Amino acid sequence: MALPLHTDAGYLGGTHPYVRVGDGPKTLLVLPGIGDALFDGEYGRARTALAWSRFRQFTDEYTVYLVSRPRGLADDASIETMAADYARVLESSIGLGSVLGLSMGGLIAQELARIRPSLVDRLVLGVSGCRVAADARPILRELHGHAIDRNWTAIRSRLYEEMYTGMRRRLYPSLSNVIGRLRPPTPAESRDVVVSFEAVRDYDGTDRLERIDRRTLVIGADEDPFFPEGILRETHAGLPDSQLALFTGARHGVFLEQKQAFDNWVRRFLAGEAATVRRRTG
Repeated sequence: MALPLHTDAGYLGGTHPYVRVGDGPKTLLVLPGIGDALFDGEYGRARTALAWSRFRQFTDEYTVYLVSRPRGLADDASIETMAADYARVLESSIGLGSVLGLSMGGLIAQELARIRPSLVDRLVLGVSGCRVAADARPILRELHGHAIDRNWTAIRSRLYEEMYTGMRRRLYPSLSNVIGRLRPPTPAESRDVVVSFEAVRDYDGTDRLERIDRRTLVIGADEDPFFPEGILRETHAGLPDSQLALFTGARHGVFLEQKQAFDNWVRRFLAGEAATVRRRTG
């Protein structure tokens, strides 16, 4: 399989797996969600092609770096220490860019903007907020238990159930279970999955929002069980300079299920055009 033009993969700072797509004049750094811990960290041909497909509409204007977290996280790793690790490698490898953090990546992105604003031009918190909703804690406990048991297929299937709507919500978990029996997820380090769920569970950046001075877009869905409308609005209100884009009738996977609309809002915001908006789906 031939790779798309202008792609590259490897390790930033010898620690953070990454894939680069496009060669636009500006930089967009993407920090992935918790599912990042479920694969081995090797961006081979298939994953590089997938990254190109996911972010290709940004590549005329941006060189896009999708940067994973290291494999072999410390047992006491937190969102704060992960953000500090990103800052270290970004200072030496990429420098200033806009940052799109998705879900868990959005928790890290807001900490990165707070501790190293010189690395962040504009900030996008995608399906993410200042903390996970209290009502989602039973789901996190269930997922954490699956991680301890190394039941990776159960984690993926449960996440699909919380991400999608309609037919996809009914179909994808079942398909995941079937596929998982043949080709289950393959974390490089099983402990990383446990640590990641603990880091998300323990993070609360509510009292730090006012110290994030980067212009920020908070974009998500009102029926997201992890970061629902109330959390998104609280995050938006607590930031000094922010805009809100809210999908109605969507869940945690809105960035995939409503990809074109989601990406269009992100692009408009990065270009200085976005406003507070609301979109009904379905």
